[in-house]
Amino acid sequence: MEKYLYLTWPEWVDAWVNGGKIPLNPASVYKRMDRDGIYTPDENLIYESTHPIDQMNPAIYVANNVQNVTVGASVFECGNVRQEFPANYIKDFYQGDGVILSLCNRKSNSIAERLRKRAAVKIFNVAYLKAVIDEQLGKKSIAKPCEYTSSHNRNHFLKSVADQWQDEYRFFWDHQERVEVELPKGMAKRIKIKV
Repeated sequence: MEKYLYLTWPEWVDAWVNGGKIPLNPASVYKRMDRDGIYTPDENLIYESTHPIDQMNPAIYVANNVQNVTVGASVFECGNVRQEFPANYIKDFYQGDGVILSLCNRKSNSIAERLRKRAAVKIFNVAYLKAVIDEQLGKKSIAKPCEYTSSHNRNHFLKSVADQWQDEYRFFWDHQERVEVELPKGMAKRIKIKV
């Protein structure tokens, strides 16, 4: 299975083609309040509930780091204000970090431009890349395409439809700190992009 990686600087291509060290960052590094290139406001958010939690505010406040909580159907009355809330099951609502590597499912000049990347490589064998990094980290990664939703739910592989243009294939390791790994020669070849 072939994938593409867009790189900020042309000199970063060398490690992918000739072998060398590459950095892997935790997902939280890519979290920003505004969507901009590689940054999103909901990166590393693990959020699964039957209804959006923020719809319960101010009647019911749900703190971060919540798992397996059921909030029964309820009515909030304050003066002339009456608000009804449906029952809500909150499976997960927390910040969950881990090291990621984000690839792209296709070659695209427009994706590279929106990501503000100046170089690109084509990775020949994603399964081999996974095995090489898994062995060095001593942890098995999850590797699969991201899905995109208009709902409130999020996880490392479920992102907002606002990010759908990225067409992302992601690796995730349960490793909390930035790390460098060594790639063997021939992992990828340089491809031309116009940005």
